Amino acid sequence: MDKTSRTLKYGSSAIVGVILLIVILGAANYLAGRSQVRWDLTRGKQFTISAATRDLLARLPDDVTVTVYATGRDTPSEWTEQRNQLRDLLMEYRIRSRGRVKYAFKDPSDDPAIEREAEQAGVQRQIMAQQTATELSARRGFLGFVVKHKAKSETVPVIQPDYPLEYQLTTAINKVAQVDIPKIGLVAPGGNPFMGDGGNFTLVPQILEQEGYEVKNLEPSRLGDLNDISMLMVFDPGELSEEALFRIDQFVMRGGKLFVAASGVNIDLNTGRATARTPNINSILEPYGLKINPDMLEDWGRGVQQLFATMRGFVPLVNPFIAEVPDVDKQSPITANLGGIMLYFGSSVAASDHGTSGTLTVLARTSPNTRKQESIFNLEPERLDPPRRGDDSLRAFPVAMQVTGELNSRFATVDPPVLTNDDGSTRTVPVSEVRTKSDPKASVVVVGSTFSFFNNVLGRQGQINGVFLLNVADVMTRGGELIALRSKFTENPKLRPQIERSEQVTAMFLVVAGVPILLVLFGIAKFYMNRMKRRRYEIIYGGAGE
Repeated sequence: MDKTSRTLKYGSSAIVGVILLIVILGAANYLAGRSQVRWDLTRGKQFTISAATRDLLARLPDDVTVTVYATGRDTPSEWTEQRNQLRDLLMEYRIRSRGRVKYAFKDPSDDPAIEREAEQAGVQRQIMAQQTATELSARRGFLGFVVKHKAKSETVPVIQPDYPLEYQLTTAINKVAQVDIPKIGLVAPGGNPFMGDGGNFTLVPQILEQEGYEVKNLEPSRLGDLNDISMLMVFDPGELSEEALFRIDQFVMRGGKLFVAASGVNIDLNTGRATARTPNINSILEPYGLKINPDMLEDWGRGVQQLFATMRGFVPLVNPFIAEVPDVDKQSPITANLGGIMLYFGSSVAASDHGTSGTLTVLARTSPNTRKQESIFNLEPERLDPPRRGDDSLRAFPVAMQVTGELNSRFATVDPPVLTNDDGSTRTVPVSEVRTKSDPKASVVVVGSTFSFFNNVLGRQGQINGVFLLNVADVMTRGGELIALRSKFTENPKLRPQIERSEQVTAMFLVVAGVPILLVLFGIAKFYMNRMKRRRYEIIYGGAGE
């Protein structure tokens, strides 16, 4: 083979190889851009939708439409990041729902009609602040969405950066599609409606309804058989009648889920007086295996610092009656992803003398630097003497406990009361119809505080207590499927610089075209290296060759 033929042979092979590689890379890029398969390599799987979302999307009965109103131009980097994440998430929802989830993005800044449409739908304007090295600018924009299913709609007026996008989107879809809407019975003292007072617990049903639960307000004197609810929540029960106690107990015996928030003291914040009490709901709790103690806790290790008026003026002091409780059970799904709870004028919760055949779990306990008041009560932190080192009365006290499994009924040894029917008539329950041992699915959670769930607590630093309530309801009614959503926070996008369109095009060119160009250059270099090698061999061994 002469020199020209050899050159053509190796040169054409290199060119064909480069062309094939370019074709393969182009095809791979084309297919990757349209592929439905993605790999999530982030820590904590931030962009992998949860099993709860996948299950919800698989059970959607009809089409759901999501309309996103998002300002698309000159937005801060965190806005751009959230908008792009929402687009990727909706694409994933559409795939997982087999096309049932349909979505559209609309930019109100481009069209006054779309702007009016967004405002009429309830999507709110927000301040978009953007800071550079030389200036700080702020203007108003939109970033919210509306979910529609048939005649129902749910508006998320503002995407909350502190909550995962998946959580906000999934709960909105669940509410309009009504795939899984548990009903929760709520027993809580109300205020005086004639004075415009709704009571101290009006935020509780709002928090539950925002999550997608249906809330049924119940009067202790008219509980009924509770057959139509998935869970019962009782706040500040006071002195319940025997009939109310029996109905609650038999609800638990049927495998019902019960949450109780009750204090072991009566506190009058107007007079500053407190007296010990044993809430009579203990009479049914104790056979389950737990009880609320008639005491009030002072947590000097985690008490909140506040300003108090003294003879020397306002002085910052520790208020041991309001404390952070970060010591929570990391094995329980209720508290595993929870940083703790806020405890206000709490009482200790303990295992009862009855024992239990169920499983007892301490969900939260105070710091080891806690003592309790039991007989003489002082509600003035500035008049309390802080504990001294080595005080043997100091220890950690449980303030939230859960018991699950086969529980014993108080009415196994006590005759059932005469019950009132809906029409006002009464009836006596035969002993043979009384359940004395619960279904193994029964579960009871008790917190030794009512103040921890007051409106003025849930609306401020006690928001974490609202999350605790949602976790309890989620575990008891849905198996805890939304807890992972609630606790999966997205990565902080503020540290990520905004990428301009020109930079994106440059990066795409380098990825798509840069590698083939390098291979071409490598092929050319290899060709000349081989030619130089052949010339050297001709000098050494002579010019003969194929």
